[in-house]
Amino acid sequence: MNRTDIPAPGRDFTGEEIRSFVGDLESLRSGELTVSLLVGCGERAIEPLREYLLHGDPRGIFQPRQRAVEALAQLGAKEVLFEYLSQKRHIPDFEVRFGEEAVENTAARCLGEWRTDEVYDFLKNFAQRRMLPGAIEALGKFERVDAVDMFIRALGDDVCRPSADEALSRIAGKVKPALVRAALPQTEEGEEKPSERRRRRAVLKILSELSFSLEEWNELRLLLNDQDKDIALIAARIAVDSAPLEEKQVAARFLIHSLARAHWFAQIQIHECLHRNYDHLRQLIAEELAARRLLVRGEPFADQVLRILASIQSSEEKVGPRERGDHGKQEHPTG
Repeated sequence: MNRTDIPAPGRDFTGEEIRSFVGDLESLRSGELTVSLLVGCGERAIEPLREYLLHGDPRGIFQPRQRAVEALAQLGAKEVLFEYLSQKRHIPDFEVRFGEEAVENTAARCLGEWRTDEVYDFLKNFAQRRMLPGAIEALGKFERVDAVDMFIRALGDDVCRPSADEALSRIAGKVKPALVRAALPQTEEGEEKPSERRRRRAVLKILSELSFSLEEWNELRLLLNDQDKDIALIAARIAVDSAPLEEKQVAARFLIHSLARAHWFAQIQIHECLHRNYDHLRQLIAEELAARRLLVRGEPFADQVLRILASIQSSEEKVGPRERGDHGKQEHPTG
C-alpha cells in the first residue's frame, strides 16, 4: 500500500480489507501508517492481528510483527499479548530468534502500560521463566518491592542490567536491607562467578546514591577490602559519606591514591565525593596535595591528580563552611 493508496478514514471496512491491512504491516514505506489504520478499525482488527502474530512465521526482519503488537496494545487486546508471550517457540536460527525476542520485548513493554494485578502477576511469572529486558522494564514501572529479588538477579545479566538498574533505583530507599545483603559476597573469596561480581558491583552503585546510618555502614564495611577494585572504590565513597571520621579519612586517602588509575567517570565521582566532604577532609587533602607536588616532575598541573586536588582545595577555600552548607548525604553526625 502506497501513501496515495491509503483508504480514507471513517469508512466501514470489510473483513477482507482489514486482513489486507494486516498484510500491509510488511510494507517498509507505509507500515507505521497501517498501524493507525488498523487501530481505527476497532475491535474487528483484533482477530486478524492475533492470527498474524500467533500463527505467522518469525523472521529476521521483525518490525512488521512489532507493529502488530503495537496495534494490539492500542486496541486494548492485552489478552492476545498474554497469549503471544505464553507461546513456546523453538527457533534454531540465531538471527530469527534475535528478531523475535525484539517482538517479545515490545509486547512485554506494552503490557507494562496496564498497571493491574493481573498484568503484574503475568509479567512476574513470565520473567521468572525468561529474563527479558522488556519484562524487567515493564515490572519496574509498578514499583513494587516484592520484585526486588528478581531485579537483583537481573543485574547479573548484561542485557537486562540497564532495565533492572532503573527498576531498583526507583525503589532503592524502600528495599535498602535487601540491597545491602545483595552487595555482600555470597561465596568464599576466589569462588565468585563473574556474573555475581557484576551483580554486586551494580547493587553497590545503586546503594551509593543513598544515605546510611552508622549501623547500616557497619554491614558494608568489609567491602572496603573487596578483591574487586571497583567494588572497593564504591565502598570507599560510601565510607567517606557515611563512616565515622577516622574511617572517613582512611577511605578518602584510598580514593585519592586511586585517582591516577581510575577511569574518567570514577574520577568525577571521587572528585564530587571529596568535594562534598571537604570540611572533614581539609587537612588530609592539603597533605596529599603537598605530597603529590613533591612527586610530580615537570609542569605540575599536567598531573591529573594534582589538578583535581588543587581544584577541590581552591574552590572550597573561597567559601567558609557556613556559606558552603551541609551538602553531604550523611544521616548522622560524624566525628
